[in-house]
Amino acid sequence: MEIIVNGEKQKVKEDINVSEMIEVLEYKDKSFAVALNGTFVALKNYNETKINDADKIEILAPMVGG
Repeated sequence: MEIIVNGEKQKVKEDINVSEMIEVLEYKDKSFAVALNGTFVALKNYNETKINDADKIEILAPMVGG
């Protein structure tokens, strides 16, 4: 299936969750946040949050400073 990650089309397998998607897309740094279709996904919910075809995912790194 095809999803949009940070504005770029990505192909991933069917029946994938957020945790699996992060692994497949090789996000190695653990300091980021994930939004699925504009809604923040808590780290504790990654395993049960399913990704669907055409979903829009934003993977955001924290900003330091002020």
